[in-house]
Amino acid sequence: MSIKKYALIYGLSIIVITGLLASINYFIDPYLLYGSNRISGINDKKPATANRSALFKPYQAIAVKPTTLVVGNSRPEMGINPESSCWPNHYGTIYSLTFPGMSFYGQIRALFHAVSDSPVENILLGVDFVDFLQLREQPKKNYWPPRNSDFFDRLRVDEKSNSNSSYRYNQLKDFSAGLFSLTALNDSVSTLLSQNVNSVNRTHLGFNPARDYLDIIRHEGPRVLYRQKMNELNKRFEQPGMSVYDAKLWSTEFEGLKRTIQLALAQNIQLTIYINPYHYSYFEAIEKSGYWPEFEAFKKGLMQVVKQYGQNKVALWDFALYSNYTVSPKPSKKEAKKFLRWFWEPAHYKAKLGEYLLSDMYQQSCVKKKLSPVGVKLNDIDIDRHLAKQRQLSAFMTLQIEQ
Repeated sequence: MSIKKYALIYGLSIIVITGLLASINYFIDPYLLYGSNRISGINDKKPATANRSALFKPYQAIAVKPTTLVVGNSRPEMGINPESSCWPNHYGTIYSLTFPGMSFYGQIRALFHAVSDSPVENILLGVDFVDFLQLREQPKKNYWPPRNSDFFDRLRVDEKSNSNSSYRYNQLKDFSAGLFSLTALNDSVSTLLSQNVNSVNRTHLGFNPARDYLDIIRHEGPRVLYRQKMNELNKRFEQPGMSVYDAKLWSTEFEGLKRTIQLALAQNIQLTIYINPYHYSYFEAIEKSGYWPEFEAFKKGLMQVVKQYGQNKVALWDFALYSNYTVSPKPSKKEAKKFLRWFWEPAHYKAKLGEYLLSDMYQQSCVKKKLSPVGVKLNDIDIDRHLAKQRQLSAFMTLQIEQ
């Protein structure tokens, strides 16, 4: 065989193999980049998306062109279903722009990205105490700093809301890697082999159904999941010297909240902000660590920013309360298979409770046998009296449940 013929066959083989590799990855679409049809039993469940929200959600949020955004961390990702019947009918296509483990700064940057190229009319922003509780450096003049990472390169706008000139290049790089890399091929094969009802998954609207939690609970019991999360929380709150503000009573997180409010008002977007609910044992961890005053400062700070910049057009809800929903027995050895009714573990609430949250915030009659309101709207109440009531309920309701 001549060298020329050998080179031709070799070149054609490379093209065929590369084309086959790309076709498989495109069809399976393990990272939800291409919008390929999802076929039950083949590529419907997407386990490879579990740790790649920062990869696919910025692109998916643009492709879906939602009229309503849910923004936050893993709590609303698991607790607020975009396809719930509790959304107002006119809210249109709803996308869960939520990122487990991402800073509040990153969440807000993603929000600005999505709004820059989608007909967004409504935003539901879930805020979390631990995202605001940080070790504070000395105050800096630059209150909204630029940050560099692969994630921020995937956003259409920079920290100043100017167009990101490298966005298209990074999109091409990510989409190419999703087609031609061996890592993507490995994840495609893994996706194909992981098509069971309780596989890790994200829906086409960014929601985490949390079906994999069911397998954990059925095999190991809810107590294992509960204790794992409590250990993480206790470790987080053991760190001394954290605060929701720096020495000048300012923080990047509150600056992000202010900018979100200003964006919503400027573009006539209906903005609703809510504090995620926690199981009462989460409150215990905050109190035992000595961070309860910071928890109250967090709520006061939210109310202050909304009042100062919201022009009476931004709703603020508190669901991080002692209530009939958040106070329930902890999992015990005697009841190894008994689920927490409203929570997966202390920090993550179930979509069933999420529907009650939506029912409160949007005044929807979509749930049955509602025990009482889940949350309190903070806009027009005496915040000091509200916080004092929570301190009283802390001792009373904890004593009740332990009896």
